[in-house]
Amino acid sequence: MLRDRSVATQDQLARALEEAGEGVTQATVSRDLAAIGAVRGPGGYRLPDHGAMPVGQAGVESVLNEHALTVEQAATLVVVRTAPGHAGVVAAELDASPPSGMVGCVAGDDAILIATPSLKAATTLAKYLRRHMEGGQ
Repeated sequence: MLRDRSVATQDQLARALEEAGEGVTQATVSRDLAAIGAVRGPGGYRLPDHGAMPVGQAGVESVLNEHALTVEQAATLVVVRTAPGHAGVVAAELDASPPSGMVGCVAGDDAILIATPSLKAATTLAKYLRRHMEGGQ
């Protein structure tokens, strides 16, 4: 459905699925959108450029390169900024394949806070994320 038309909200998608004979709830739609890596942008929900790849298979490096705008260290935290609606996609990949030094992460709409155990780990992780955001290996 996301390939065929623009869908502005999860409720709109749930109603369209209902009309197509698929009884779903908004909570189910939310989980399914996350599972297929759909992102919300100014035009509504869409599939990411790398296709409808399940979480954990796109790769942290690919998702960082596609969605991350900046990576900054803040003491033992690393902050990744994305376009609005894209933080969840990056955070899901980070959770699926945590890079060395990552204790955990929390995503908002356009930012991810990544916790690390030390300043050294945060510095190393920020460099790693920045390198992949810029397309390096």
